[in-house]
Amino acid sequence: MARDTTHTLHRSSGNAQREKLLMVGLELFSSRDFASVTIKEIAKAAKVNSALIYYYFRNKEDLFRASIEYAILQALENYSRLKDRHSNPVDLIDDWFENNIEMAPAFQKLVKVLLDYSNSRIRLASVDALAKLFYREEISILSNSIRHAVGLGAFDPVDADRAATFASVHLDGIMAASMIRRDFDLGAEIANLREQFWLYVGYRKARRTIKKSA
Repeated sequence: MARDTTHTLHRSSGNAQREKLLMVGLELFSSRDFASVTIKEIAKAAKVNSALIYYYFRNKEDLFRASIEYAILQALENYSRLKDRHSNPVDLIDDWFENNIEMAPAFQKLVKVLLDYSNSRIRLASVDALAKLFYREEISILSNSIRHAVGLGAFDPVDADRAATFASVHLDGIMAASMIRRDFDLGAEIANLREQFWLYVGYRKARRTIKKSA
């Protein structure tokens, strides 16, 4: 029994150490381009020996891949929790906007590394698949909620997929702008996007009582 407990503790410790390296790697990869980040810098930031990184990852590209996968999987888990919180579609969409304000630092890092990845010569099948899954899940949350809200009479009969893409693409633009422009009020811009989205789907003030009663 003692041997099993020790093995479990060792495995948990190993997972925690690997996750720490992923978080540190993501932090550095999101602040600089891939080529300029070194294994030595990652090890220094994580306060570990460089050899430990090679214990968990084959090379810097492998750590880069795992860091992106980690960020996307965290975002997908967050979306899953978001869906579980709501049965009302308008509440879910409203919370999606709020969630993007609350989770902005994490989403900014994800957008940054995905931008760098898309502009690099690196091509990783697992990253491509997860990136597609992330955006597919985001569009699915929004488009399904829009259809539901249209059915309730809360929205005009809009094209749900186009409306969802409108919100998703503009949100990416806001996230990118927040990393480029100084004194950028990300919360205010997401709030502005939400108001534009309500206009897009015809969710007028007179209709907003439906949100509470639906």
